Amino acid sequence: MVIWFNHWFSTAYHIVNLMREGYPEPLHVIGSNRLSDSVMLLACDEKYTEPDKISDSEYLSYCLDFCKEHNVSVFVPRRGMGIISENKALFDEIGVKLLLDCGEWTGVFRNKLMTYQRLENIISENIPEYYEITGPADFQRGYAAITAGGERACIKLADDEGAVSFRVIDEAFENSSSLYTPPGLKIGLARAEQIIAAHNFDRKIIMMPYLKGEEVSADCLAEEGGNIIIPRFKGASRIYRIKYEPEIISCCERILNECKLQMPCNIQFKYDGGKPYLLEINTRMSGGVQLSCMGAGVNIPAAALCKLTGKPVPTAKTDICERKVSFIETPVVI
Repeated sequence: MVIWFNHWFSTAYHIVNLMREGYPEPLHVIGSNRLSDSVMLLACDEKYTEPDKISDSEYLSYCLDFCKEHNVSVFVPRRGMGIISENKALFDEIGVKLLLDCGEWTGVFRNKLMTYQRLENIISENIPEYYEITGPADFQRGYAAITAGGERACIKLADDEGAVSFRVIDEAFENSSSLYTPPGLKIGLARAEQIIAAHNFDRKIIMMPYLKGEEVSADCLAEEGGNIIIPRFKGASRIYRIKYEPEIISCCERILNECKLQMPCNIQFKYDGGKPYLLEINTRMSGGVQLSCMGAGVNIPAAALCKLTGKPVPTAKTDICERKVSFIETPVVI
C-alpha cells in the first residue's frame, strides 16, 4: 500500500516508523517536503521536493495530481490541511483515503476563537477567560479586565499554529529590570498597543490571561472499544509524564464524542490555579506523539491506519500507570 506524507515536521520520521512497525502489511511510504534535506524523508521509500510559494487552490491541484501520478492509496496531510479537508470528495473520486478528519469541526478548530465559542456548552468549565480583539478599544477593555486581578495578559492570532504569534504582555519588560531576564516571548505594553494599532484584523486576535501552570498535550484516537487518550505533561526539561488525570480524560472524551472526531488529534491544555484550561485542538498527530506512544505502550499511527483501511486495530493500552518518558538527540547523515 502506497502512503504519502506531504510537508510534515521532522518528527514525522517517528510516525512513519511507528506505522511500519504496527501495520500488518508492508507499506511503501512516499515523503515530500519543501526542504529537500528534511530528516523525516529518511524514513520514506521515495522523497520529493514540494513547490514552495503557491496558492491554496494550486496546492490542492498539486496534491491531486501527485496522488494520481504515484498511485497513492492513503494520504496523510500536514501542509494544506484546510483546503484538503474541504475537498475530501475530490480525493474520494480518485480512490485516495485521507488520514484526516474532514467534518465541520476541522474548520472550527483551525481558529481558537471559534473553538472556544463552539465548545462553551460542551466543556464550559475548561474554557479560559478570553477576549476577541478587533481594535485598540477592545484591547484596552480586555487588558484592563485581565490585569485588574493581578494577572498578565497574552495575545496571539486566532488561527496561529505552533505559538508563532504568542506574546506575553509584561510592563516590567519596559524598564531596566528586563536586562536581567531573557526576553523570551515577552513584549512591553506600549509595543503591544503599537502592534494592535497597525494590525488590519484580516486575521483575528485573541487575548486571554497568561496561564502559569503545566502544559498538557493529549494524543487521542477515537475507538469503538474505548477511546485512546494519552495525556503528556510537559516539564521544564525534556522529561514528560504520562499521567491519566481524570479531568483531562473527561474533557477529551467529551470533545471526541461530541465532535465525532475519528482520526488522530492532539488536544492541548494548560493549568492555572490547579485547573486545566483548553488551549487548542489540532486535527493531526502531534510532533511528540511518539513520546506518548512509548510511554503508554500504544501505537497511535498504526492504529489510525488500521482503522482507516479496515484492518483490526492493535490492542490499546493495557494499563494506566504513570510513566516518565524523554528523548535524546541522535545524529543522522542526510
